Amino acid sequence: MTTTSGINLSNVGVDSTTGKVTFSGLSSGLDYQSIINGIITAKTVPVDNLKTTITDNTKKITAYNDLKSLLQTLQDALSKLRGAVSIDGSTNVFQAKDVFASTTRADGQTPSSASNLVGMTVTNAATLGSHTIEVQRTATSHKLGTKAVSSTGTALGLAGSFDMQVGSGSSKTFTLSATDTLQDLRDRINAANTGSTATGVSASIVSVGTGQNYLVLTADQTGQTIHFSNETGGVLSGLGISNDGGTTLSNQLQAPQTALFYADGLLDSSKWDTKAFSGPTATLASGGVSAGSHSFEIRDANGAVIQTVNYNDTDSLQTLASNITAGGLGVTASVIQSDGGYKLQIVKTDGASIAFGGDTGNLLTATTPAKENLLIERSSNTISDLFNGVTLSLYGAEPGTTVKLDIDRDLSAVKTQISSFVTAYNAVRHFVNEQNQTDSSTGAKSADAGPLYGSRTLSSISQALSSVIGNGTQGVSKAFSVIAQIGIDFVDNNTVTDPLDKDTLKLNETKLDSMLTSNPEDVRRMFAFDFSSSDPRISLLDFNGATAYSQTGYTLNLTDDGTNLTGATINGVAGSTTFSGNTITATNATGANGLKLFYSGTGDLSNVSINFTVGAATQMFFDLQSALDATSGSIQTEVDALTDQNTQTQTRVDSMLASIDYQKTLLTEKFTNMETQLAQMQSILDSIKQTTDAWSQKN
Repeated sequence: MTTTSGINLSNVGVDSTTGKVTFSGLSSGLDYQSIINGIITAKTVPVDNLKTTITDNTKKITAYNDLKSLLQTLQDALSKLRGAVSIDGSTNVFQAKDVFASTTRADGQTPSSASNLVGMTVTNAATLGSHTIEVQRTATSHKLGTKAVSSTGTALGLAGSFDMQVGSGSSKTFTLSATDTLQDLRDRINAANTGSTATGVSASIVSVGTGQNYLVLTADQTGQTIHFSNETGGVLSGLGISNDGGTTLSNQLQAPQTALFYADGLLDSSKWDTKAFSGPTATLASGGVSAGSHSFEIRDANGAVIQTVNYNDTDSLQTLASNITAGGLGVTASVIQSDGGYKLQIVKTDGASIAFGGDTGNLLTATTPAKENLLIERSSNTISDLFNGVTLSLYGAEPGTTVKLDIDRDLSAVKTQISSFVTAYNAVRHFVNEQNQTDSSTGAKSADAGPLYGSRTLSSISQALSSVIGNGTQGVSKAFSVIAQIGIDFVDNNTVTDPLDKDTLKLNETKLDSMLTSNPEDVRRMFAFDFSSSDPRISLLDFNGATAYSQTGYTLNLTDDGTNLTGATINGVAGSTTFSGNTITATNATGANGLKLFYSGTGDLSNVSINFTVGAATQMFFDLQSALDATSGSIQTEVDALTDQNTQTQTRVDSMLASIDYQKTLLTEKFTNMETQLAQMQSILDSIKQTTDAWSQKN
């Protein structure tokens, strides 16, 4: 044992509270520091147990949060399979659409590919079916140029100003001084094309060669004209843009034009064409009109006569056109060249509909006037308001080429969402299996088991998910009621090599593809909430986890004063609904609890049959929603209880440690006092001994 100056260093201690150095057993010979440490160690055993409880609870909290994250991913995968209602259909993958395009021509020529003419995107709001479009002209931007300038950095020598604007947009004034260069003007125009009052004009310099530099102005929007006004100092003329202050443009590189196209065979009731004649001077008789003088009527959409037109079989096509126009009643006619011949075109100049009748001869029968295709105009090449849920991008014009758009279900999107569900479900199942690992030989808890081993909450959630998959959907085709029938089934637990794979799902993609292709509606009903009403004026707005299927369905009755609903019942049960405006919400008085409907009509309705089925994805989604609720969900309840227990336990630990520290201090003081007293006694004893020894020497 190592000693220094006679002191045993193993008996040296430092008080953890005061920091004082103590020497154990100097007088008594007792190692009281070890005695105290032993007493304190014994007293801290319960504290260590409490700390272990806190550690275990913390692990459980972490595991519950991991479970929550996995369940949230699963719910997200189910969210688009459950048939959620939205205006644009974006929340329902079964409403996802895809578009396929092809081109044809009637004249035997080879059409360009659809991708060279039109680009297409569709949303879930698109309607299944076909559309056609024939692009006559694409929209272009107005583009102007200045005259050639020798150098972009040399002063232009122009002093003055002009105003510029695009269409009806904001007008800006641009001022030039004699020292300004072409670059200065470019930068000034581009700087003005920013913010809420941007001009809508971009400027760039094109350098063709030495001494040939042009400033090019381009309107940002197609179909819009760049206007100039209020010129001073002749700057527009000096730039070569306009010699009359902007009224006419000297160097227009590209005229602004709108996009023109035909769509879906729509006809224009204000424009009519006859059959083709050999030429403008061909007589009506050559077209089969009977001899003699006759007349026919041009009528408005209501059948009222606008104009009576006289004709003779000897009149030429051009003569008839002139006679119609000469009436001066808002109807004009002209001879146009078309289809290898000449036709009479009759137009109502204000765009209103016209029709023909009252023919005393056979002009209408012989010339067979027919409506022209309706020419549709847009200012941009990007068109999103033509077909619902479809955005078109016009790339090129090719008159005579019809682009056909076939809009169908996007089954690949459905398959992807179903695959995501299977993956997310298996991740949850792996987690459950990992937590509940057991020893294969004893069946007892395995050392590898997770902190949630034996958790009733975990078991309840697991059983609920398995039950939905096993029980399937009520009220649908028996051949499509459980997901195993479309290629999604549980694995054979007897064949799995990894115990964590037990009770997971396997996906037969070939079978799923076949079912989606041949029975997409049955697959949808298996997964989603499916609603139907015997009256089309009743539509679905929403539902929740309490909205229950009924084998006999539900009956809705409404009373309406012509402006608002005044009463609504389901199955005749009083208090079975609440309503606001034309929105009806079912209460818990019937199984339809949470069903939200919209009435788009007026007046009373009686005995409207309401039917719906609740698909597997819908059931599972709301089961998960109950577990995941941030306030009252089963997982949050467990986490809150464990957190509260940890808080309370930590308080006990802190209190017990404080008490132990106090006891340690008291024990240290007692032993120290004992040592002091013993030292004093030893000092007295030594003094007495010295006195005694002195007396003995004298005697």
